[in-house]
Amino acid sequence: MIRACLLLLLLPTVACSDDSAPASAQEPDGPKLFVSKNCSTCHGPKHEGTFMAPPLAKLNLHWNAEDLAGFLKEPNVWKQKTPRLAEHAKHYRSPMPPMFGTDEERRTLAEWLLTLP
Repeated sequence: MIRACLLLLLLPTVACSDDSAPASAQEPDGPKLFVSKNCSTCHGPKHEGTFMAPPLAKLNLHWNAEDLAGFLKEPNVWKQKTPRLAEHAKHYRSPMPPMFGTDEERRTLAEWLLTLP
């Protein structure tokens, strides 16, 4: 009897929980990726830059989403083939590490970064 009552009490809770949220609701967005991928550790919590890495404002002056996503994947490759990046890197303490994750995550982050004023 007690088991039956407990089952009846728990059934609505289980039935109402929705673990099957649409994929789009589960996909990370730019600001969440910025935090979860630890970008703020070097670039600052408000992407203002630190002694370790540059500010991320106005990236759209030099980048498009495809190239920036490529840079996030292989920053050392881009630094070697782009004199502007090689020179820029000399002013900061830490080299840019590659962003681990999916191409979609890198693209999402790149698209968001390009919107920063």
